[in-house]
Amino acid sequence: MQEFGNFVSGNWELFVALVIILFLLARTWFGPSAVVMVLASEAVQLINHKNALVVDVRTEKEYQEGHVMNALHIPLGMLDDRIQELQAYKNDVVVMVCRSGARSAQAATKLKKQGFTDVHNIGGGMLAWERVKLPTTTKVGKPPEPGKPEPEKPEPDTAETGDNSETESPVLIYSTHQDPFCTRAIDLLEAKNVGFNEIRIDQDADKRSEMETRSGQTSVPQIFIGDVYVGGCDDMYALEDKGELDALLGLQDTPATDSKPQGSVA
Repeated sequence: MQEFGNFVSGNWELFVALVIILFLLARTWFGPSAVVMVLASEAVQLINHKNALVVDVRTEKEYQEGHVMNALHIPLGMLDDRIQELQAYKNDVVVMVCRSGARSAQAATKLKKQGFTDVHNIGGGMLAWERVKLPTTTKVGKPPEPGKPEPEKPEPDTAETGDNSETESPVLIYSTHQDPFCTRAIDLLEAKNVGFNEIRIDQDADKRSEMETRSGQTSVPQIFIGDVYVGGCDDMYALEDKGELDALLGLQDTPATDSKPQGSVA
């Protein structure tokens, strides 16, 4: 204790600076301008269930290389000039993201000081997002409309690939609105030009129960191809990586069993 006192008395300027820094950090974390830090998985829940607006504050190059679906891009250096674009979301859930979480923390603090009431920052940023294999996109999407606490539920459109009747396609996918894993699974099916039936369980509690009964799982997506239960998004991509998905989808003939001894010449 005496050594500590001697250190403080001999380095009082540094000690005062440390106290000030700790005070400022505490005010940022716990004061009226506090920003809630969330995991990437928690951010997904905010997007799916709270219609959260995602604001990406990275550079243009970083954003174009891959971002969260429907994220609004406002580089940190332009935030002060473009903050008016966010005013309609002042009382909505807003999730900030950058590469590692540092720039987005600064941006989130700016929003809190401007009176935004429910601001979150993804801890670890896009690095954390990609580390847990959450999907990204290079397409510029459409941010959610402000003032809507729940995801919009569009009317079914039979012209869309995902709304084909069950007699037209053996592929069935249980999904929810804007879930990144559902989007990633659908992207793969659409890339293969495969028709599918999409059942939105966030619109129908009975369909949610049906999905849980059939698959034994509560997460989305849950995918069936005919009578075959594929599993979730990662399971379908695993089949794709092993070269087995196309045969299951009927896009190629299943190789016939060769009765000749291995290594024989036809």
